[in-house]
Amino acid sequence: MIKKLVLVPLACILLFGFKSANDISSEKILKDFWLLNKVSYVEPDMHERITLFNDVTNFCFEQSLWRFSELNNTGTYAINDLYCSFGKRNISFDVTKSIKKSGLYDVVLKIQKENGLADKFKVKITEITDNSMQWNYTTWINKRPYTIKMNFVKK
Repeated sequence: MIKKLVLVPLACILLFGFKSANDISSEKILKDFWLLNKVSYVEPDMHERITLFNDVTNFCFEQSLWRFSELNNTGTYAINDLYCSFGKRNISFDVTKSIKKSGLYDVVLKIQKENGLADKFKVKITEITDNSMQWNYTTWINKRPYTIKMNFVKK
């Protein structure tokens, strides 16, 4: 009887107390401040100005400052171009391991709108180091998919 009283709580601690190796810790992936220093198309023949994340154009996102909180998967991004819709936007995000066995990550961004609802967008982290990160975001233009490459540096 005493063995059961000791083993059951110990088993619970072992099962729930440690994260598995497959769990993604978002603070390790995105935490801190990131400067989006370049936004470009992967396709070399594409140069159009388009709206990203139902907000502002791809050119307006350059030099935007992103903050990802390590505590609750929330943050902000700030558009810093005075000729665009200037200011901070609230976001939340979820990080998951990519379905492909590439070791890369997918991020679902939830961008808060003024009416309290959120728009969701899926981006892929295609490269990440301690000081730089690259996202790929696929969007449709004239019924064709195009990939936007977003290069960040850690601030």
